Amino acid sequence: MISAQYVSPDTYFSTTSFIIWGIIGMFILILDYVLPAAAARRFGGTKAGMIGGMVGTIAGVILPIPFGIIVGPLLGAVIGDLYGGNRIRSAFKSGLGSFLGFVTAMSLKLLYAVIIGGVIVWKIGSLMLSSLMGVF
Repeated sequence: MISAQYVSPDTYFSTTSFIIWGIIGMFILILDYVLPAAAARRFGGTKAGMIGGMVGTIAGVILPIPFGIIVGPLLGAVIGDLYGGNRIRSAFKSGLGSFLGFVTAMSLKLLYAVIIGGVIVWKIGSLMLSSLMGVF
């Protein structure tokens, strides 16, 4: 949006627009870390499993582990639940919940990116169309 802002005066985005999209983006960023832990808890995880899911999500982002962002929440919730006293079956159920929370958060980020991309393409596309209409 910032780059498109300076393409032409016709692609101007208001300050309110930037603030609203920024707030939505921050909300989705927070959900990205909270949803895996909350889903682990919803699927029967312990508090330790919930914390493990959050730690696994952060570790998956930071550590250079192949597919760490995908495996991190799952393993974090399972290890946390095992540490919290759950049996292996319920720990894996909690890990599955954490993974589903991660997939949901990732889907929200993708939807957000597609919508913002669509708005930008629409703005620039209308600029290009009006430029072409002036030529013909």
